[in-house]
Amino acid sequence: MKKVLPILFLFLIISVVGKAQTSSGKMDVYKSLTGKNIDDLYSLGMKYEKTGEKAKALTFYNALVSKYSDDLSKEEKKKCAEAFSRSGDIYYRSRQYSSAMNQYLSGLRVSELNSFGFITAQIYIGIGNIYSSHDDYEMGIHYYKQALLLVDNPKGKSIKNKVLNNLVGASCFAGRASDGEKYLRMLLNSRESTTDYEFNLLMCNGLVASYKGNMLLSIQFYNKALRYVEKEKLSEAYYESVSSCLAQIYLEINQPDSAISYLRRNEEIAKRIHQVDLLEETMRSLSEAYEKKGNHTEAMAYKMRYVDLSDSLYNNTEFNAIKNAMFQYEASKSENAILSLTQEKKDRDKLITMQRGWIVTLVVAFIVFVIMLVVLYRQKKQLFQAYHELFNRSQQYITDRNGVEEVSSKESAPSDTGKILSEEQHNAILSNIVRVMESTDDFCQSDFSIDTLASLVGTNSRYVSEAINEGFDKNFRTFLNEYRIKEAMRRLADIEHYGGYTIKAISESVGYKSQANFISVFTKVTGMKPSIYQKISKEKRNSSL
Repeated sequence: MKKVLPILFLFLIISVVGKAQTSSGKMDVYKSLTGKNIDDLYSLGMKYEKTGEKAKALTFYNALVSKYSDDLSKEEKKKCAEAFSRSGDIYYRSRQYSSAMNQYLSGLRVSELNSFGFITAQIYIGIGNIYSSHDDYEMGIHYYKQALLLVDNPKGKSIKNKVLNNLVGASCFAGRASDGEKYLRMLLNSRESTTDYEFNLLMCNGLVASYKGNMLLSIQFYNKALRYVEKEKLSEAYYESVSSCLAQIYLEINQPDSAISYLRRNEEIAKRIHQVDLLEETMRSLSEAYEKKGNHTEAMAYKMRYVDLSDSLYNNTEFNAIKNAMFQYEASKSENAILSLTQEKKDRDKLITMQRGWIVTLVVAFIVFVIMLVVLYRQKKQLFQAYHELFNRSQQYITDRNGVEEVSSKESAPSDTGKILSEEQHNAILSNIVRVMESTDDFCQSDFSIDTLASLVGTNSRYVSEAINEGFDKNFRTFLNEYRIKEAMRRLADIEHYGGYTIKAISESVGYKSQANFISVFTKVTGMKPSIYQKISKEKRNSSL
């Protein structure tokens, strides 16, 4: 399939610059430049560009970039880079490719120096479009790929899709339909809720299908695109894109009448909107269509018009100047890279010297580290032995009945006027307290209190409190904690029944609502954390099996 006009697929080729300003208009613009700062110039440039007054916009953009210096703020430098980029776009749309390339390269220096990723990507797209417009699709693809690397993220989806659209077209025009299909899949996976995205997706599908030889499928996609244009009431620029593609397909399948009907409509549109690029391509296609019909007179007439337009569009001297400008830019970058490498070598030599010093330091540090490991190992071993000794002592503690036997065998102390219990009452209550604590696990309930114990003993909390204070020389809370910790120790050591319990589960099973409180009390009583106690219990059980 022959090349379809790149205008159909390359972004930034939208319209030509408006009519030239009158001399009085220029004077008004120049007067308005007086005293304007970068922000003002940028805003005015954007304003005139949006209203289609491209020449005025260029005037303000050029005035803006003339103020560029290293002393500007980051935001001001960004506006300068964008002004270069937008100026390049305006020159590009008016087919002043050499001027466009100069603006792009100036913007590229500013943008790359200040790491303005998205602006750099936009400039790469513009440079790629210039090459593609001159049929150098390989270079176009190269710069589109550079742009894609900078915008391949969710934030840059809109620009990414434009780049992918261009890559589909340029790859197909370069005869690499498989690459075009690859970029089409990427475009399909980068969905965007815009009419441009939906339209371009249909067009890219049609283009890839045609370059793969499936003309029928290509026509189906282009007809869908045509219906979409009518449904969404898009501008004539969208219609002319579809009709040009359909005309080219019909020429390929030797249906010149169908091609002519679309091309004549495009001829009208191109003349009305002064779209020279479209008119040139339309003249070429009409010449081919009439030739296929056998109407040599019409074919020759359109061919002559095409040649006239083609000569004005593609000036080899200008394109050579464009390529030379790019070569000089790349050469400058290479020279800077060489200087950078030389400096890097000096820095590397200095770094090697420093690294040698660091290596010696690291060796010494490693030796110290090994010594520390040995010391830590020995300390850990001693600590492990100490834990085992504590564990063995704790087994004796479990069998201790809080000193009840000793209290029971004590001689009666002299009467104390502050006591409310007789010796006989005191001993009886103590005996009942021990019976309840030793024969039941009621104390493992989280709501177990001195009132609960008094109820189980058959007396009141005041008597129970005095009995515990006098008999065990401790308050009720300490007395209860010791029983609970003893029971926790038994359960932690009972691997068969409680081996699958977590420390939190064990703490709750003996009445603690707070795991942190349990760990604190357990450590205070036993000298080790419950996790270590449980680990030693498991080790001793395994060693005995």
